[in-house]
Amino acid sequence: MTRFQNLTEAVSAMRARGFVNTFSIQHQRVYCSEQSCELSPNQLTLLERHIVPSPTSQSGQEEVYGFRTDSNLLGIMTDIYAEYDPEEFRSIFRQCRRTE
Repeated sequence: MTRFQNLTEAVSAMRARGFVNTFSIQHQRVYCSEQSCELSPNQLTLLERHIVPSPTSQSGQEEVYGFRTDSNLLGIMTDIYAEYDPEEFRSIFRQCRRTE
């Protein structure tokens, strides 16, 4: 797994590899701003996960995830929402599929 120095570096590298959509959590669903659509968490498959240092987060690190939708869109989600509502973030994340 590639090591990144910060969130910006990780996101830039992932975008260059095709993860061009941004996924965020809204009302127990995942929203994609670029496609203007809502997705159920179980429509996402986690392809990769990166942990990067972050002096501004409570834990001292941030996570960025690379997902693929059922319709083959690639996108990025960060764990920033987890600082505001950790239980909802865990609930959504548990519903996402994982690659074997």
